[in-house]
Amino acid sequence: MVLSAATVSLVSITMTVLMVAAMLYLVWGALNSDIHSPSPGDDDRPELDDAEDGESDESASELPDGNAA
Repeated sequence: MVLSAATVSLVSITMTVLMVAAMLYLVWGALNSDIHSPSPGDDDRPELDDAEDGESDESASELPDGNAA
């Protein structure tokens, strides 16, 4: 059975439109959910600038100089 070029192009355009609609539906569903919202409490989050660790910028000087890795 030989399909004409018009039938093949119609099917491909229809499938492309359905695929774009499905992707937009998934993005719309993800934006309305609470998955991407920040957590209500800050107790679980560690501090990034915590100076109590005893580590300072001096540890960066331990890296080798030049091309030696």
